[in-house]
Amino acid sequence: MIEKLALSIATSIKRVDAEQTPSIEVMKFSLITILHTLSAVVLVIIISLFLGKPWVTLYGMGYFMFLRFFSGGYHIEKSSLCTALSVLLMCAAPFIPLDEKYVYMVNIANLLMMLLFAPANIKGFARIPEKYFPILKLVSMAIVAANFLFNNPTLAVLTIFQSVLLLFKQRGGETV
Repeated sequence: MIEKLALSIATSIKRVDAEQTPSIEVMKFSLITILHTLSAVVLVIIISLFLGKPWVTLYGMGYFMFLRFFSGGYHIEKSSLCTALSVLLMCAAPFIPLDEKYVYMVNIANLLMMLLFAPANIKGFARIPEKYFPILKLVSMAIVAANFLFNNPTLAVLTIFQSVLLLFKQRGGETV
């Protein structure tokens, strides 16, 4: 459904200005990414309202997206599966109990994961020059370290999810 919508939008854009626009395939690919992200966010908002934890779910999702931007990680090839898994993880995280002392230990483990593996799956997928990878690693570590101040179990759980995504090698690109 999203693929058809993306194709329709890309075709319409191309008809308006064929000379000044990228190819339909390039626009379609970008639109699929945007539409899947938008649908995931909307679904998370709706489900979190029904589950009674909208604020913690939404700031957790923002934290996760911010961390993922800098740390990279595995991307599921099927965007609909990615959307479903993202919605499931974002909505489940606030319900996973984590005692205060475990939040501290999980933060340490996540910090080590960022130190060892971030950024992952950036080379060949993003247009960020390698010379900036050490900065991406430091920013990723700073984002994780911020949870030592927040001491938030939901953020710790979401960072576990992100840390695991750093471990898998992506086909088609290189893992850093």
